[in-house]
Amino acid sequence: MLGSVRGPVIKIEGLGVRYGNFWAVRDASVTLEPGVIHAIIGENGAGKSTLLKAAAGFVPIVTGNVRVEGDANASTIGMVHQHFMLVSAFTALENLVLGAEPTQSFGRLDLARARTRANELMKQSGLSVNLDATTRDMAVGERQRLEILRVLFRGARAVLLDEPTAVLSPIEAEELYATLARLAKEGATIAVVTHHLDEVIRFAHHVTVMRRGRTVASRSIDRTQSAALEDELTRAIMGGEPPAPTKAPSLPDKPSEALTIDNLVLVDGSGKRVLDGVRLSVKAGEIVGVAGIEGNGQRELGRAVAGLEPNVTGTIALGGKPFEPVRSMDDMRARRRALAVVHEDRHADGLMLQASVGDNLVLGELGELSSTMDEKNAVVRRIDHFGIFPADAERAAGSLSGGNQQKIVMARALDRIEASAARAAVVLGQPTRGVDVGAAAVIHRAIVSAAERGLGVLVISADLGELKRLSHRIVVLSGGRIVAELPPDSPDDVIGRAMLGMEAA
Repeated sequence: MLGSVRGPVIKIEGLGVRYGNFWAVRDASVTLEPGVIHAIIGENGAGKSTLLKAAAGFVPIVTGNVRVEGDANASTIGMVHQHFMLVSAFTALENLVLGAEPTQSFGRLDLARARTRANELMKQSGLSVNLDATTRDMAVGERQRLEILRVLFRGARAVLLDEPTAVLSPIEAEELYATLARLAKEGATIAVVTHHLDEVIRFAHHVTVMRRGRTVASRSIDRTQSAALEDELTRAIMGGEPPAPTKAPSLPDKPSEALTIDNLVLVDGSGKRVLDGVRLSVKAGEIVGVAGIEGNGQRELGRAVAGLEPNVTGTIALGGKPFEPVRSMDDMRARRRALAVVHEDRHADGLMLQASVGDNLVLGELGELSSTMDEKNAVVRRIDHFGIFPADAERAAGSLSGGNQQKIVMARALDRIEASAARAAVVLGQPTRGVDVGAAAVIHRAIVSAAERGLGVLVISADLGELKRLSHRIVVLSGGRIVAELPPDSPDDVIGRAMLGMEAA
């Protein structure tokens, strides 16, 4: 298996971490035990990621301390970051060994031995990647699996994971937790930051809740009381009543066409059809969900509709008006007036992390907002509407939690399209990836509001529960093709079989 040395006890006592005048963590205490999957949950900006980074030594501690107890050889702590720490020009194997390179005589790099070890790890963990693929060409889910493999490759016996399932399909998430359960059974110390309460209840042994930088609750998991426990944890996260669930709005009687995609084909550099004759229509006021296992064309579909794939063929119409491939900035501006797109990878396609929150909230709108005052008003409105925390337009966007970064890209896209006279449709890739239950409710209400105002909404999400709650219908993307169209009340196993490209039972 992956080793049998018992992991360390990690005691976090009275921890305080500050960025400037802002306390990200304050007086937080928690103990991580070997043999236990310990979930850390809380709202966006609650300090969860900072807590784990402090435990792993990535950020300086202002107050309190972190004590690691146990055999010194067993106290290796590995951190799997929410935002990838990979060299995009390297292959998966090169990233895997970076900083832990096995060598032959005279210090020569022994990639053959590294490959053998990597293949063993992948077989044991169920986390498979193409070791020869360049990281920049990998799907988000593959890169996440590679990050986890990097930690295991280094022999870590305490594994701290920050939102590890945010980019994984439900099947992949189950496989990951099966791996974590095996590690815990062998004595490893496991901590997982997550926003998915169903994961906490199904897989964790202990849970700690954080709110505004403090630990406010900690308890063991009783799986026999799952409904009551989910309600208890939601209240602890929110500090009060949980938000009401959001449902798809009523469809208009005779809706017009908002977004029409006909015979969309995209061939990658290797000759593979990543989009293979996609045909899809979204009516005005309709929410259509796109389900699929990561890497089956979801990312490329969003980019193609946005006009970012110059080699795509087929027809895309917005509001009944066919749009030609984007050849100029005027073409791009015309498409942007009719369409808002949020891409699945907010860092690569949605944010400038070193720029301020305010600049990111109006990114791409230079010349569209008529005055400095309009720009300031848009920033204030978007911060307030989506509850971006901290509510400081001057902070660097990269200093915010992943969930609050997601709020920035959602606020910018949805608020901008609302003001456009030519608006027709919204395409949202993983709209609630990495956000807490309260933020997800805000985003869901904004999605429903967009549909109620007559926009066609296409939601591409790995969260099947999200799609079933929001959508009027669900289409399944597999191998770059639409293989099924199903009502949202379809059983999970029926949708899952379609996602795997299997015929209905």
